[in-house]
Amino acid sequence: MRQPKTPIVTPEELQALRAPTGVALGLPGRAYFSTDFYEAERRNIFATGWMGVGFAHELPEVGDAKAVTIAGWELLLVRASDRSIKCFHNVCRHRGMKIVEGECSARDLRCQYHAWTYSLDGKLVATPGIAGVRQNDSPGISRDALGLLSVRCEQWLGVVFVNLDGHALPLVEHLKPAISRVERSFDLSSIEHTPGGRQGTFHYAANWKIVLEGSIEDYHLPFVHRAFDHSADYATEDGGSVYAGFSSRRTLDEAARRYEAESDGLRLPVMPTMSKTGMTESMVLFVFPNTVLSCGPFSISTSLIVPTGPESTTYRSTTHFVREAAHERFRAVRERSADFWKDVFGEDEKIWKSLQAQCHVRHELGLATRFSPQWERALHLFQLFVADRLAPKRASAPFLMSVEATNPSTTNM
Repeated sequence: MRQPKTPIVTPEELQALRAPTGVALGLPGRAYFSTDFYEAERRNIFATGWMGVGFAHELPEVGDAKAVTIAGWELLLVRASDRSIKCFHNVCRHRGMKIVEGECSARDLRCQYHAWTYSLDGKLVATPGIAGVRQNDSPGISRDALGLLSVRCEQWLGVVFVNLDGHALPLVEHLKPAISRVERSFDLSSIEHTPGGRQGTFHYAANWKIVLEGSIEDYHLPFVHRAFDHSADYATEDGGSVYAGFSSRRTLDEAARRYEAESDGLRLPVMPTMSKTGMTESMVLFVFPNTVLSCGPFSISTSLIVPTGPESTTYRSTTHFVREAAHERFRAVRERSADFWKDVFGEDEKIWKSLQAQCHVRHELGLATRFSPQWERALHLFQLFVADRLAPKRASAPFLMSVEATNPSTTNM
């Protein structure tokens, strides 16, 4: 990899960013388009630790497989014979072709180039014609040694997480602060995945950090979104190196109006404890680097911010409603909720696209960005997370990928 002439984040930039939120200076403009910066993020943020790459409900049956591209890494998620979800590098061990393009359902995984075939556990089981016509074995080709390269893969709340370098703590141990914070206010046993709410895939011509930063603060709400005003009871959620976010509280009636959770007099079912008290809490946690938990009185949405290039991002969402909302009589309310959030995402798009273009301008002018100490402390915490991972002591270290041939570590929750 070509080494940049200057540090990815300079000591002066780190010092300015590490100041208190009200006086700190944000990441430089080049952080949102530079190929050097993006490459450093790929290797020092996305390839280390846990990142969200998919949703378990997308692979319901044994043999279901889905190709995933995230920050330049080509991965393959598979529902294996034991019903666990496994992850592999989506690279054939013969000539490097992708094993799967898009999605499929099959008894095994067959490369489209020369038909090398792998089991759902990633083991190489067939090499057709490798030594000639109807000669399917070759002394120099050891099938036991040429399985797909596996990636650590675990789940929580229906999100499939992977750890590329293999050095992270077990997922549940790593997520303990986030899990504890969510379970303190929300009953996860009362929800199930149901169509509606935040759902679908959205593509943005913007760096992944612009998309995340545009979601991690409430400051912009009344100026960009018709449906929202500022939350009077607003608090920053600081989860150290695991997450950052914000929370707010309001009455049940106020929440129903804010999130359009009613239709023709029918209101979506509410989290049991909130239904009893009449007071609700909403909370958005950004689990670093790219997983979003949007928790509210009626549902919990999980979203993935997927970098597809230095200046492009895909945003994918799905929702778990309070279980009773799955009933047919709530379908219209759930559909209204889906339309509501689609409009919200649409209102963000033009802002993010313009902001992406402005990153080049402010880079040329040498202009720094600032933070609101009331509304953007979580945004500041996120930028500190990024800068810490790219600081010289980390970014200068060689990247070492730890891989296995088969049998990745898999936990299903």
